[in-house]
Amino acid sequence: MKRPIPVVLSAILLGLMAAFQLLFAVLMIAVGFLIRKQGMPAAAGPQPFSPSLMPALMFGTSVILAAFAVWFILTLIGLIRLRFWARYSVLAIAGLLAGLGGISMLTSFAIPFLMPTLPVAANQPAADPGMMRIIFFATGAFYGLVTAAGVALLVYFNLAKTRALFLLSAPLAVGPPNTSTGRARPTAVTVISWIFLISGPCCLIYTFLPFPAFLFGFILYGFAAHCMYLLFGVGAFAIGYGLYRLREEARIAVFVMFVLCPIQLVVLLTPWGAHQFRIYMDAINAAMYAGRQAPPNPFGSSAVIVFFLAIATVLYGFVLWLLHRHRVAFTPALPPPPLPIQPEPLEGLTP
Repeated sequence: MKRPIPVVLSAILLGLMAAFQLLFAVLMIAVGFLIRKQGMPAAAGPQPFSPSLMPALMFGTSVILAAFAVWFILTLIGLIRLRFWARYSVLAIAGLLAGLGGISMLTSFAIPFLMPTLPVAANQPAADPGMMRIIFFATGAFYGLVTAAGVALLVYFNLAKTRALFLLSAPLAVGPPNTSTGRARPTAVTVISWIFLISGPCCLIYTFLPFPAFLFGFILYGFAAHCMYLLFGVGAFAIGYGLYRLREEARIAVFVMFVLCPIQLVVLLTPWGAHQFRIYMDAINAAMYAGRQAPPNPFGSSAVIVFFLAIATVLYGFVLWLLHRHRVAFTPALPPPPLPIQPEPLEGLTP
């Protein structure tokens, strides 16, 4: 069967992304071994994390990049073969591209206007504002292309003709869909569930890092922080699986969890919350640089905090709207109507 040009271009894009991820994974491994053998270069200045921990971080990052590369390659193969599951995989990748790319684009465009509020190290010369604006706007333009690519993939692979093309290879269904409600899973719910399934394990990475946690103005350290990251990681994965199975309790859990965002925003808008967050960012700096002199953390600015939380609130609201729109899919399907009773043939009338 002839593949449409957009499908071929999507496969090429996935191949390029996988190649770059594998390249960076190899570079991370090489740098990790180099640091392990020779140590950090003396002219590099203060670096986050201790030199003994940097190789482990490099190796861990390379594993994550390799895992994403394998995912993209498998999706590429599925696209070439027009497998029905490849469309859902592309939609999940497109959702990540559009979401992360959009956040990065807005951040890059907003940073030049937030620069007066960012902390600056006393012993370092200030960067040229004009050059910094050019760099940030160029970065924003790049992430704008990434966002546009993600949106284009979401739109194309949701078209009726595209769905019909990939349904040709779908297994023949002899019963109701394999969900808890017996209804078909909407595409938007599938994408959201996969984003949760991916973000859960990523959150679990923080359980192995010496970072504190921040919740409603309170700072958690050590074991308490690790437990919180573990709770959020396992909870996100469980919610993702529940959404994939169309469980109503998972949909309600998303609404409950997203209440945390506006509460965090209100707390950070108070003087006490802003002061606590600056202490939290200083604690992260201290953990990253192990007591060495660290540069100011730009994310400690109140303006930057409000900016990111406002973006998160908008994204969360969009997800909640999608889950509310498809709430019928989370209700049990009605049983099929009974078959009409066939009258039995009368004796003597049949030949």
